[in-house]
Amino acid sequence: MIGARATAAAIVAFIVGLALAAYCGYVFCVRVLPYGYHAALVICFYIVEVVAVSVVCDIVHEMAHFLVGKCLKLGTKMPSYRPLASSSVEVNPRVSRGLRARMIATSAAGLITSLAFIALGACALAIECVPPVFIAVLPYSAYSLILNAAPVEYRSGKTDGLVLCELIALSDSARVMLAVLRVQGLLNEGTALKDIDKSLLFGLPQLPEDDINFIVLTQLRYEYFSAVGDEEQAKAYLGRYNELKQYLPEGYADMPLSDKAEK
Repeated sequence: MIGARATAAAIVAFIVGLALAAYCGYVFCVRVLPYGYHAALVICFYIVEVVAVSVVCDIVHEMAHFLVGKCLKLGTKMPSYRPLASSSVEVNPRVSRGLRARMIATSAAGLITSLAFIALGACALAIECVPPVFIAVLPYSAYSLILNAAPVEYRSGKTDGLVLCELIALSDSARVMLAVLRVQGLLNEGTALKDIDKSLLFGLPQLPEDDINFIVLTQLRYEYFSAVGDEEQAKAYLGRYNELKQYLPEGYADMPLSDKAEK
């Protein structure tokens, strides 16, 4: 369930984006109308451009996550486009070392592209010699940055900002996430699930039951005990996982983590 902080972040992002859209539209019209274009045409062009820019910004944001993750051997999956939504990228690391730094870089990549778009739009807004067509970049890029940088969790999952904060602070949730990713990395390096060191899945911080990383860890523990043939423990963790599935973010792919790692 979306919390008050997440709701507040979404509202602030919407208000800032809308205010910037209005102001940038005014500046755009002031600069373009002297060239003799009809006012209605200029306004329509600006609106269409803002909508088109929103798609471009989102795609570039998601592709930044995808490409950086691929380069860092995190096995990122090509993300799906979701208009006006916080981004999320599925990872399946091909390595088991240096995952914290790799995840920080991958999580930050999308925010950096939003900052770059904001810089471009701000320059166009402040400097008259910059083509006014770039002014339309500012409203949505600011909206996207606030939406994704706010350290909150939406129904679709944790934002880039929240994941970054947790990784940098090495919070309990981040420690569990990194443990799960390390197991996935070992699987992709060729280690069989039944041969994974059991200590990698236990002795970890206790998380709230609705934390996505706790749910994924529970799923992985079930798969581990199934692999080693401990049916009693596997049944117990499967039952627990089924209880926790209700907390999974929207669109989460409910499939075995070991299967993900082997693909």
